[in-house]
Amino acid sequence: MTDDISRILKAWTYEPGELSVRKITSEDGRDLIQIRMDLGIMQLEWSGRPDGAIVHERPSLLDHYRAERRRHHSSGSSEPFVLGREDCWALGQEAMQYYWRRISFFELKQYELAEQDAVHNLGILDLCGEFGEHEEDRQIRDQYRVFVTAHRIQARALKHLEEEDHGKALAIIRAGITEVEGILRNNGGPEAMETCTELVFLRDWEQEVEDSRPRSRSEQLRVDLEAAVEEEEFELAASLRDRLREMDTGRAHGPR
Repeated sequence: MTDDISRILKAWTYEPGELSVRKITSEDGRDLIQIRMDLGIMQLEWSGRPDGAIVHERPSLLDHYRAERRRHHSSGSSEPFVLGREDCWALGQEAMQYYWRRISFFELKQYELAEQDAVHNLGILDLCGEFGEHEEDRQIRDQYRVFVTAHRIQARALKHLEEEDHGKALAIIRAGITEVEGILRNNGGPEAMETCTELVFLRDWEQEVEDSRPRSRSEQLRVDLEAAVEEEEFELAASLRDRLREMDTGRAHGPR
């Protein structure tokens, strides 16, 4: 056996600048994720903490600090619960692991798992934002919350699009737009409504999904009518109006 992984790297076709991800099975039967990078391969656990570590007898640092916060609260201490610089730095490193796995799950179309990892990182942002001892650690919540929230929304909507449920996907995207707008408003940056990359993406995506969703016969006729009026095809527009009127009349009387 050799520790040299050159053979594996040469066998894996790789385009610089593109994310190349695959799911593999370990020798003991565990599912793993591998990411091909410029200088090698990153390997992540499919479940649990991405590096497979158990920290302070907890499955993640987030779980550990949440337990510490509960313990502090139940102790009745008059001192506030705080996270020091090293605590927030360690949580940030864990968030980076979950970020890499999240974007890997997107590539592998594992949208529920991508959403779970986004929720994990939102928990880290909230914890540092509320209990960070230093201002710059607390500001990390405002800095990354929109980005991670957009990933959470995208993962949930993609799951429904994969199931061809355009109605639920649209409802999630629209609720997500409202949520992101609220975050931007609370952060005191109304000008970001027009420049926020994530918000622009969600608005464009809403229109794309709306345009591509299957339509009923009457909905398609209304779309065709609007197009005919815009193109000044008045005879066609009149015919489409008549057909819509006939459909509306038929629905009004209905089967008796």
